Amino acid sequence: MRSIAGATGIGLGSITYYFKNKEDILYEVMREIIESGEERALAAVKENLPVLSKLRTLIKIEVESFIGDTASITINEWRCLQRKRQLDLLKHRRTYEDIWLAVLGECHERGLVRARPEIARQLLHGAFASTVTWYRDQLEIDELVDQILLLITQRQQSSGAIGV
Repeated sequence: MRSIAGATGIGLGSITYYFKNKEDILYEVMREIIESGEERALAAVKENLPVLSKLRTLIKIEVESFIGDTASITINEWRCLQRKRQLDLLKHRRTYEDIWLAVLGECHERGLVRARPEIARQLLHGAFASTVTWYRDQLEIDELVDQILLLITQRQQSSGAIGV
């Protein structure tokens, strides 16, 4: 806790007032990351947009999260949480994954994504998770998102309005 206080410039007393230990801090950081992604995804699908626009938005949310290195915390540090806390966070994660599966399912039904939604989601998530290791601003985020959308839909898309 002293190291965290020193690294953040926040007094140890202030940190220990809100957090009993490092796991409390980690849990709150992970909760914020997961809930923020969930909220952004819910907002995206509630808009009256074409399905490919929704898919593009979901891709952008997740790519930005991994490139910003926040989502990698939820993967790499998961094992540091007590089981009860993992289960709590999994509830939010399930909602987020259900959003993805619904959008991919609609894309699949319309013939826009050929792979089964659950397979496409797992492959996409794995690919997004690795962006933190290779992405170095070679492309603007929107261009990267368009390239991913092109890859999975086999249709030319742009960051502008996407029909269907």
